[in-house]
Amino acid sequence: MEAIHHSHLNSNYTQPNSGYSAHFSKKTTYLSSRFNFKKNQNDIEDKCCDNPQITKVNGYSVCVSCGVVFDRIYENSPRRAFTQEELAKRKIHEPVYSAIGPRTVIRGKFDSRGVLINPKFQSKFSRLGKIHRSLTSSYERNLWIALPNFQRLQEKLGLPEMVVKDAIKIYQKAVKAKLTMGRSIDILMAASIFVSLKIHGIPRVVEEIVRVVDVNKKNVIKCYRLLIVKILPKMNIRVSNVNPVRYIEKFGEDLNLPMIVRQDAMRLVRKARNNGLLVGGKDPKGLAAAAIYISSHLHKTPRTQTDIAKLSHVTEVTLRVRCRDLQKYCRVPKFR
Repeated sequence: MEAIHHSHLNSNYTQPNSGYSAHFSKKTTYLSSRFNFKKNQNDIEDKCCDNPQITKVNGYSVCVSCGVVFDRIYENSPRRAFTQEELAKRKIHEPVYSAIGPRTVIRGKFDSRGVLINPKFQSKFSRLGKIHRSLTSSYERNLWIALPNFQRLQEKLGLPEMVVKDAIKIYQKAVKAKLTMGRSIDILMAASIFVSLKIHGIPRVVEEIVRVVDVNKKNVIKCYRLLIVKILPKMNIRVSNVNPVRYIEKFGEDLNLPMIVRQDAMRLVRKARNNGLLVGGKDPKGLAAAAIYISSHLHKTPRTQTDIAKLSHVTEVTLRVRCRDLQKYCRVPKFR
């Protein structure tokens, strides 16, 4: 609140009667507890009473004790967050219970008020907890562990909400189909996220997911292929390779290349496809890396093969082969 009205409700205002005070007694709070008047402390002392009590009347803040009317108070909505750093700074309340699994957790020697539980009741509650856990199915136990991990991976990888929701659906289908037998939860989670990224056409490489989840890349790829064969047909979903143009946008941003370099790299890929280059069976990351390499040299902002290959997670041999393909179909002059 920035300002105070310069007049009272009435110049001849008198102390409100008991009925008026009783009417606002439920909503009355002390001035110092709700508002911060450090900047206008002198004005408050001059225009308000010694014991200010503030209540809301028709959207305005009124002192019940002396009748001073303060400016309109607008309710502030929660802080909006757009980046991962802003999301981390927001106040987060821990959920009361998990979205799935046991709703009651019986453990410890103290109750909710901090009072020590009688040993006789401790034994009883311990047995009730064992019975409750025994009634939980393996499906619920699995999701009870996996769902919080999906939220953790979403924060670390910066994934959109829709990608994580679809990944959870795919994971649930896989658990019901008993695909978890012989596979760890982390591997199946990583494969589900990678499938969901492919479905939405988001250019992310599997190495990023593997590094965050800390699992073996080969096992994740095997599980990814298994999900495509076993789960996606039941969901009537088909996965196609991400367009190389999407990878050019991502790699160009990571390499801090000018926009004209990225645009010419996209034109090279489109021109090569129109001139007959068959991209089926070729890794789109390799084509994107080759287009960026050629375009950066044409615009005198060269990047080394090592830097581009390392960023795009392809070998330098693959990069050179794809460069020859683009030079052949786009008639680009050869260079070292």
